[in-house]
Amino acid sequence: MRRNAGVGVLLAVAVLALVFSAGYALGSRQASAADARSEGQRMLQVLADQLQRHHLNRNLDWRKLYDGAARGMLQALGDPYTAFFDEQGYRRFREDFRGYFFGVGIFIEKKETRLLVVAPIPDTPAARAGLRAGDWITHVDGVPTRDMPIEEAVARIRGPQGSRVRLRVQRGQSTFEVTITRQRIEVTSVQGEESLTEAERELVRRAQAAYVRVLAFNQDTAERFSAALRRAQAQGARGLVLDLRFNPGGLVDQCTQVADWFVPTGPIVHEVDRDGRTRTVNATPREKYRAPVVVLVNEGTASCAEIVAGALQDTGVATLVGQRTFGKGVITSVVDLPGGRGATITTAKYLTPKRRDIHQKGIQPDVVAGDRVEGKSDREVEAIRLEQLRRALEVLRSR
Repeated sequence: MRRNAGVGVLLAVAVLALVFSAGYALGSRQASAADARSEGQRMLQVLADQLQRHHLNRNLDWRKLYDGAARGMLQALGDPYTAFFDEQGYRRFREDFRGYFFGVGIFIEKKETRLLVVAPIPDTPAARAGLRAGDWITHVDGVPTRDMPIEEAVARIRGPQGSRVRLRVQRGQSTFEVTITRQRIEVTSVQGEESLTEAERELVRRAQAAYVRVLAFNQDTAERFSAALRRAQAQGARGLVLDLRFNPGGLVDQCTQVADWFVPTGPIVHEVDRDGRTRTVNATPREKYRAPVVVLVNEGTASCAEIVAGALQDTGVATLVGQRTFGKGVITSVVDLPGGRGATITTAKYLTPKRRDIHQKGIQPDVVAGDRVEGKSDREVEAIRLEQLRRALEVLRSR
């Protein structure tokens, strides 16, 4: 493209000035950040020296003090998904991905500053104690959970088998306390019709459909899901209801492998880091499920489960039925730290195949069905689940 020479010179000077000033400002910010970091490290060292020399208590627990400093630093970020774990907490956190843990049996999530019960796991101490999806846990053993990182809340609720934890719960306008004895909780991440009520099973059988529920994405979910889907194919099911309600997420590689069963070609998810660099996970030329698919979602469908739901919706291979999803569109990385400690750090956000950012927005289903479960009784929740399944099967028959 030809340019006016005189304007070009002026423009070049202006651009050079802008680049120089921007570079100077960027360099100044980087230097300022480096100075602040160095100053903070020196401050902690000076403070530690002063405590060692002058504090009345000569036998300071330095491990506890430095754990507190690390925890406070990450809490100061105001990011509910970036958190520090001491040795015991980190060990409990890692239990999430092996298929069992010691606790009360609930899936929880952080909703703004509050701790939400996404769902109790059936036939666990939490379920038997009467906890419901939509309850808010306000205190754990007397410690307020407002602004508490989700990982710290998980670590506090879990504990040795046979020990007890006291939870204060808000349900609607009422609050109550419940003391629950912890036990070993087995998480079977993939379930079939056996997880349904008799009324729900009858609906599925009449529709000659397959039903697969994914509770979470842990280390063996993709393998278990593949086995369940192959059984459905062998039985000649006319279509699939994939139930992701109350699924809090889990391992990204597991959820993308599940989505890969359905997405024919192209992106499953885009991961965007802080510098704007994008890593795209694409569908592979593997065996695909070709029958009609409906995905059940609700306000408890979060994180990795939203990756699957978003991928299937954007690529048009499934219809989403239910309620708007939770809206956790960020990816956290797990970091090993010295002394058996660990941390989770928010390192990227994810976008659906059509580059939708669903963080704090959620995914709107194609067909809205039922209602949100917060504050509902067990009977009302059961009715909502039945209505959503009935609507999903109607949609499946029409596809």
